[in-house]
Amino acid sequence: MARRKKHSLRVTLIYLAVITTLSLLAYMNKTVEKFFENRISTFELKDIKIHGNSALSRQDVLRLCGVKAGEKFLTIKPSEIAQKLLKSPFVKSASAVYSLPSTLHISLEERKPVAFVYDQKLMLVDREGVILPIPETSGHSWNLPLIHGFKGSIGKIGRRTSSEQILKAIEILEYVRFIRSPLLPMIAAIDVSNKKMMNLSLIKGGAKVRFDYRGYQDELYILTRYIRNYLNWDQLADIDYIDLRFEDRLIIKNKKKQG
Repeated sequence: MARRKKHSLRVTLIYLAVITTLSLLAYMNKTVEKFFENRISTFELKDIKIHGNSALSRQDVLRLCGVKAGEKFLTIKPSEIAQKLLKSPFVKSASAVYSLPSTLHISLEERKPVAFVYDQKLMLVDREGVILPIPETSGHSWNLPLIHGFKGSIGKIGRRTSSEQILKAIEILEYVRFIRSPLLPMIAAIDVSNKKMMNLSLIKGGAKVRFDYRGYQDELYILTRYIRNYLNWDQLADIDYIDLRFEDRLIIKNKKKQG
């Protein structure tokens, strides 16, 4: 009986010791948290570093997120900054993190335009078909082709276009990019007005490239091989059109010489 009482007393003492220790640790944790909270509350934002912006200027990003140097750190909520940045059509994803004692890092993933489109005004479109405005930032430019000849409205800025013709043109541009064709920087415009045939206009003279709407992959691959192996760049301006729609040949017609 005496042994059982001693064992019970030992268990009780151990239990009380554990509870006391845990209580002390919880108190210390709250004290440390309060200390750091009070310490951080005195920190002021001195530097804002922005990463990944290209179309948007630094001023554009700061205007969107509404953060200024000199603000108290505890008044700045990174999740709210990210949500504000996502309101821009150019921002695909965004995040913001503190770097104590005085720096805020803002990281962006911007949408990359692949072509111009015109619907009452000139706009841009990215590889997913999202319509983008022309940035107000002066000095920013793109060497991109113009997609034209589509019917109807292209949709709202910041949304994916509803035009199947524009989406098809983007699909073709992405294929040309995928095969790393030297044709890509040569494309000045894409005419999508014909439902069976596509027309590319090339730089340096405006030569036309004709190919089938559906079976474009093989035809553009053949053109890519021709450009790499045979095309004389000095004679590009003399070409009237290149027709890829014939199964066993590539037809090139030169412009008629004046005089």
